Amino acid sequence: MSCNVLVLPEDFTKDEHILKPLAERILRDLGKPNANVRVCRDPNFGGVGQALKIERLRKVISRCRLFDLFILLLDRDGGPRRETSVERTESTLQGEVAGSGRKFAAVLACQEVEVCILAGHELPPGWSWREIRADPDVKNTYFQRLVALKNTSRPLHDGRKELMAEAIQNWSRIKSRCPEDIGGLPAKPAAPA
Repeated sequence: MSCNVLVLPEDFTKDEHILKPLAERILRDLGKPNANVRVCRDPNFGGVGQALKIERLRKVISRCRLFDLFILLLDRDGGPRRETSVERTESTLQGEVAGSGRKFAAVLACQEVEVCILAGHELPPGWSWREIRADPDVKNTYFQRLVALKNTSRPLHDGRKELMAEAIQNWSRIKSRCPEDIGGLPAKPAAPA
């Protein structure tokens, strides 16, 4: 039996090309190979601050009654207090949807979701994985350098779709390089059966 999953990104215009295949692959590992994963496009939150507003998330959950699992996937962006906000949001909304048989989970990328693309690619000489993981602005540094190296620049998404399709083929590498990011969802409430 499949489940319907709605991924809630801070801004779908770029992140959907990373988050949809990432969520599908994680759910496959969790025994949900037939999960129907969609990325929320309405509303486009337009940033972490808006994506963490409980009332906005409640409206999406209320409107999207056919979904069994909601996954809020956000960038950390070097924000040391963001984890507390994400945990508070998850606790509040999971408590509210629990009675309906649905689940709500929130996952915070180590820095930015583009790290998952970088994790699946062979790193060029001179690149340090430790520096990549520590860079709070990795999408404007290492990711843009990868885009230039791979010549994938596309309007709106800078080749994220192509780069993620290539990266996801190296799933074991992504899991080993991003254990916090990838490991975050399995530790959350399981998707409904």
